[in-house]
Amino acid sequence: MHSEGSCIQGGIWGDFSQNRQRGRGRAGGVSSTKLPLSPRREAPAAPSADERGLPGTDPLAAFHRRSPGRGEGQRAAAVGPRSPPPSPWWRGGGSAGRLEEGTPSTASPTVPPVLLAGSALLRRAGWWEVSPGAFGLFCFVFSFFSPLLNHWHRGPAMLTIKLPQIFRVHQVPRIFWEDGIMSGYRHPKSSALDCVLSSFQMTNETVNIWTHFLPTWYFVWRFLVLSSSLDFCQEPYHWPLLIYLLLVCLYPFASSCAHTFSSMSARARHICYFCDYGALSLYSLGCAFAYGAYAMPDHWVSGVLHRYFVPAAAFNSFVCTGLSCYSRFPELERPRLSKVLRTAAFVYPFLYDNIPLFSRLLFCFWSNCAWNEAVAGYCYHLLFALLTGFLFASHLPERLAPGRFDYIGHSHQLFHICAVLGTHFQLEAILCDVCSRRAWLRGRLPAPGLPGTFGTAGLALLGNAAIIGAFTAALPRAPGSSVSPPSVPTEAGRCRDP
Repeated sequence: MHSEGSCIQGGIWGDFSQNRQRGRGRAGGVSSTKLPLSPRREAPAAPSADERGLPGTDPLAAFHRRSPGRGEGQRAAAVGPRSPPPSPWWRGGGSAGRLEEGTPSTASPTVPPVLLAGSALLRRAGWWEVSPGAFGLFCFVFSFFSPLLNHWHRGPAMLTIKLPQIFRVHQVPRIFWEDGIMSGYRHPKSSALDCVLSSFQMTNETVNIWTHFLPTWYFVWRFLVLSSSLDFCQEPYHWPLLIYLLLVCLYPFASSCAHTFSSMSARARHICYFCDYGALSLYSLGCAFAYGAYAMPDHWVSGVLHRYFVPAAAFNSFVCTGLSCYSRFPELERPRLSKVLRTAAFVYPFLYDNIPLFSRLLFCFWSNCAWNEAVAGYCYHLLFALLTGFLFASHLPERLAPGRFDYIGHSHQLFHICAVLGTHFQLEAILCDVCSRRAWLRGRLPAPGLPGTFGTAGLALLGNAAIIGAFTAALPRAPGSSVSPPSVPTEAGRCRDP
């Protein structure tokens, strides 16, 4: 029988073995000064120094003695009152009142039930006999996380996060106003953390964020699934599809980030939407890559339009990015002109990219060709694209009932949903063409090369980035970027003059 000091020097394994021997000794009538693993119900032992938390004792041994024994029920008597545990690191000070502790409950159990259950599971499985390292790891994790879990068990409130305050339309600068949206605005000088936290509270941007953030991961999942079945590296036939898939994953992610961080400042708002416009322009180029490689009408293949279709789409992406970025400059003085310019910036590349589809669908309707899955997918895509454009330009339904659709149901949220659904049907139709027209296209077209695919996409990416950088440098001349707003909301929700 080892002594108390040898147990502490022996580490976790020796301490646990000693506790087991003590429990057996208690059952066999050994000296009552050694605590058993699980006290008898008919004669509960008084709390020892370990259980009272006195200094100079082994807290791990007390933990095992308080754990339920093998085949035994609950302890007969609760351990006496304990002194409160030391304050953990998250209870001190904090930063700007970000975290607040909830009111603890009246009950103060010594060990959370989850740890007692885990200890019982390990003991019943006998893992400490098979692998002492596994049991030692469990004890180390317990010693590290026990303050947090004990704090969680002490009260139902745990830790509450103070979410950012929201404001009404008259409490924020004009550059942040949206047509028909009367409330749910975030602070115009929010920090990056406040912007992230605001995505978990109900503001007028919350649904905008999630309706593009979640579809991003859907398209990423589709890309990974296709990567496991298609050879994107060694098969040049699939390179246009690869570029299209990458840009399909990019544009909803850029839109989600723009809506998340657009309330950091007026300048940050412009930059966020510049990047959003650039991602949409590159997405239009990705559509041109896919249509030119897989969806071109039969009688247009190898024609003049087919040869210059993708380079013209790359030039259109520069026009789209430049025009949409410029539309933010007259946004306050001439809002109608700003809206017209921005709408035209996206309608123009959409009409150009879909010239092959319009011709193909009209030819099918006139000649009564076979209605395959690709044609049906393109029809659904065009339908949702038209709905997307209508919602973007009309600002319905919030324009008819200002304040009624501030949080859920306004036009930009519906615009996001229709855009994602249209992209989904477009992807399905393109995949049908990739599989069904592969042999026919390979016999009439040369294999795509690196300069015509990744070279063109890389140049378009650099050109759009340069355009965004140029407009970012010109931001001090944009209204609302360098001039102080007429009123800035304070933390109490009231306006004050700067």
